[in-house]
Amino acid sequence: MVEEVVKRDRRSAIGIVIPARNESGFVIRTLHTLAAQDVRDRCEVVVVENGSDDDTASQVAEFAAQTRLQVTLLRLDPASAVAARIHGMDYLMGQAEPPAMLVSADADTTYPAGWLSALEDAVAAGADVVASAGYMDPVLWSWCPTLTSRYVERIGTIFFDPDTTKSLGVDESTCLFTPQVYEDFGRPVCAPGFGITAVCYRRLGGFRREHYDAGATREILIAGLPLMFRAELNAFRVAYVRAPWWQTSPRRLVSEPEIQLGRTLQDTDMFPYREVAPEAYIKFDQAADDINYQDLLLNCVRDYLLTPCLTRPQLLRRNAAYFGRLAGELHQTINRWHAERFLPEPRHLFDLATDLTETHGSRVLETFAEYRGRRREQPASLLHN
Repeated sequence: MVEEVVKRDRRSAIGIVIPARNESGFVIRTLHTLAAQDVRDRCEVVVVENGSDDDTASQVAEFAAQTRLQVTLLRLDPASAVAARIHGMDYLMGQAEPPAMLVSADADTTYPAGWLSALEDAVAAGADVVASAGYMDPVLWSWCPTLTSRYVERIGTIFFDPDTTKSLGVDESTCLFTPQVYEDFGRPVCAPGFGITAVCYRRLGGFRREHYDAGATREILIAGLPLMFRAELNAFRVAYVRAPWWQTSPRRLVSEPEIQLGRTLQDTDMFPYREVAPEAYIKFDQAADDINYQDLLLNCVRDYLLTPCLTRPQLLRRNAAYFGRLAGELHQTINRWHAERFLPEPRHLFDLATDLTETHGSRVLETFAEYRGRRREQPASLLHN
């Protein structure tokens, strides 16, 4: 069922799709930040409410009636974030004059002023897909000091926004994974905050209901990454915008740590959690020393070092120092794998990333740690990254 709350009264240059299920309160914060964008008069926000049992829809409708921002509310029965994104994008692309740029956003995420302009600037500079920096709301780190300390010591600062890193006084030269990884390998597209041209979206076939397995029993719920895979395999240009960055609620991490901190890919979809009580953060922080940080490190190897190389093997040559003697072996393995497949499906790429991590992940960690150690010992004048 589709219900249009605010009539589309003008062509928009930017179309933003937000799935929303049980997002009472959160979605209003998100909409306020989008209404504060400097390009708001050229935007249309499509909120796709699906399966809520709270007042999400009525809150959106009330907001739409009181704002200059063009807001459209659609209703979809299935409680699926992927289905909602597809539905919202189909609505925008079905217009006589679709927006030139489509944006994927989330209902529990806030977007700083200038964020949409930064995406638009990247497209104007030639990008077809724009990944943007985003982090957990820093309330997570302020409420969880033990967890924060362990992350800095054992993982690095890759999950901290720059302001948090600065406030902590962290010397990033002593850390393993830092945002420099994004500069060297690019940043994976995240559904809560990325842009894509309408032309590219159409040519790639848009968001799809895809699965990790041939039997279609486990749906891929990280909708942005498969789209990025297809873009890179089809030679579209993917850019990375490091600032300004968006911030998303940590409520899922705090409420589902066994899923979010595990090595298995995420199998759950839209969820019913509202605000997380302070007690939940305290409990989460108390469990900081029970976390398997080796598994988290291997996650980082898989997601930020190996996976980008699957669609762009040239990154292995460019960043050979990360992999040491493994670089050549990995390059041969990936090229041989591609030679056996023409335009592989995302599930095949996920499988390869997992296989490479299981086979080489620990060795990659060792060579990467050695590389970081050598960089710490080099004079600043010799560091080029």
